[in-house]
Amino acid sequence: MKVAIIGAGITGLTLAHELVKRGREVEIFEAGPAPGGELATVEVGGEPVERFYHHLFSHDRFMIELTRELGIDDTLEWHEPVMGFFAGGRLYPFTSPGDLLRFGHLSLPARLRLGASTLYLQSRRDYRRYEDQTAAEVMLRVVGREAFEKIFRPLLRAKFNDHWKSVSMAWMWARLMSRARTRTANKQRERLGYFRGGFGVVVDALARSNERRGVRMQLRAPAEAVTIGEPGAPALRVRGALVAADAVVATVGLPIVRRLLPASREDFARELAATDYVGACVALMEISQRLSPYYWTNIGDADLPFAALIEHTNMVEPERYGGARLLYVSNYLPPDHEFFRIDDSNLIERYADSIRRVFPTFRRDHVGRYWVSRDPVAQPVIAAGYQRRKPSYRSPIPAFYICNTAQIYPDDRGTNYNVRIARECAAQVDADATGRSRAG
Repeated sequence: MKVAIIGAGITGLTLAHELVKRGREVEIFEAGPAPGGELATVEVGGEPVERFYHHLFSHDRFMIELTRELGIDDTLEWHEPVMGFFAGGRLYPFTSPGDLLRFGHLSLPARLRLGASTLYLQSRRDYRRYEDQTAAEVMLRVVGREAFEKIFRPLLRAKFNDHWKSVSMAWMWARLMSRARTRTANKQRERLGYFRGGFGVVVDALARSNERRGVRMQLRAPAEAVTIGEPGAPALRVRGALVAADAVVATVGLPIVRRLLPASREDFARELAATDYVGACVALMEISQRLSPYYWTNIGDADLPFAALIEHTNMVEPERYGGARLLYVSNYLPPDHEFFRIDDSNLIERYADSIRRVFPTFRRDHVGRYWVSRDPVAQPVIAAGYQRRKPSYRSPIPAFYICNTAQIYPDDRGTNYNVRIARECAAQVDADATGRSRAG
């Protein structure tokens, strides 16, 4: 049995890894010039670093298990960085329970209620009670108006932009649980993982393992149409050529999947269109000096043109990058937002004055090289009731499967869950193939 995989990101590479372990023949088709997707890297001081920021949580067992299997677990290092929150024109530490008690952006009664209600939500063990409720309605009721308006509403807007009111409380619950589970034993900090050599070591190890096991990977080979399931048709059309396969798995976003489907599958395309997306626009800057003690600073002021500032070299030492310091500027935006159209230099200029509002020592001439990365289908909107819209791995089209971030539910997207869904989808493809062969 031959399986064609669309996309060579972490999901596609892991899917191939799992399928060849089951004895399946695999070929991957990737539109870009290299594998990795959002794990693509650039080099700073001779060291690779991701164009889109990444880290692991201490409970990310699927990725940790994969690194052991690939023999690269010795490159995974653990850090305990500190976090910040910028709100009301002021920068606050926001790492420990003590920081919350001293968080002057909220009144003391609001702080106490927020602490108690967070513990209450983290004590709830079944997210299903929240699936048909929005985070906006539940968090407003539980934490109170002041904490909701000053903390949770900005965080929801930062992640989902104009869709913030519809986001499922199940997603918010999972996010709160994830942050609680990665805390150190004394609850003072979060424990975050990062690879020596960056997340590209995972991509490289998967690519090497797949190649050794006979997986073929075609780069600069964008899929143009999914034709599997059509009478007498092959599986795919790639760069004008027809590709034969017994099954096809698309690991790209649902809007891209919809464009690949034939007109005869219009009903299925409409079904996939029920899930909205926001895009990610991330600028990575090489800067000449440290701006703050914080690794991650969430932005609570809506008039700033970004959602978070991530000072990567406050988690990974700058000596890794030849002494350079690295700052990510993160945004989740509608796919038609102007930041997806303007040129990179203009975007950096637009950011400069606003970064200085958060970190007063920042100057535009502190920025050396920079890289802007954009993904218009980065984040599916996990709206209330999403459990009824989440696509299955097995589609209505015979032998066509979907495996992407739209199936990471209720958890927030991340490489750990890409590995999980790749394993689950590979098991589904393999079981279906085994069933067909027995029936035949």
